[in-house]
Amino acid sequence: MGGGHSRTLLGFVVLLGVWLGAPSQSRAEVFSDLYIGASITSDSPYKVDGVVQEPSVFCGTQCGSAWSPVGGLRVGYFFERFAWLGVAGDISAFIEAWGIQSPYEITAIPISALLMFRLPLIKDPEHPNGRAQPYLAVGPSLVITTAELASGWAFLGTGHVDSDTSVDPGLDARVGLRLVASDWISVILEYRLTYLSPAWQVEDRRVETQLWTSHFIIGLGIHY
Repeated sequence: MGGGHSRTLLGFVVLLGVWLGAPSQSRAEVFSDLYIGASITSDSPYKVDGVVQEPSVFCGTQCGSAWSPVGGLRVGYFFERFAWLGVAGDISAFIEAWGIQSPYEITAIPISALLMFRLPLIKDPEHPNGRAQPYLAVGPSLVITTAELASGWAFLGTGHVDSDTSVDPGLDARVGLRLVASDWISVILEYRLTYLSPAWQVEDRRVETQLWTSHFIIGLGIHY
């Protein structure tokens, strides 16, 4: 009985070793993505010294969301053995209030660590990882935000801007499609959702809010 179990275990170990040692058609892949797009931040109530304020942090009754440009850089690596799995680091920047009347203008710089999953489609010998690659990425982020509050009238010499910077944890989730044009160039189309709950000290008052932002992105990928 014990001999049978030993032979079974030995056979399993041998098969595992063969599987791990077998050559893979896919290859490890280092890439970088440079992207731009538009971000839309949903309007959200905010608190000053613990009291909910109206209008909201963006534009109150004037609109329900704020648009702004977004740009960023992502550098990542897909593994050779598990070609569908990768990791990446990402840094981007966007302005939470852009071109609208708002009591606060909030600039955000998320720095994200992402776990990436992709599905290799349209494979050929020259592109073992596929020419079309739907992907999903998710991970935590550290978000540097600066809130600015302008008061007074600049032309009267009474204008004043007070600001504060905060560093808070956040969440970064993405779904996208990578279209491989050549061995070293690709195009990405991506939807991204970010979340953070920052707090600042502006004019000696504590300001808090929660920000959900959708990003619509197009970018250029370089493969090494």
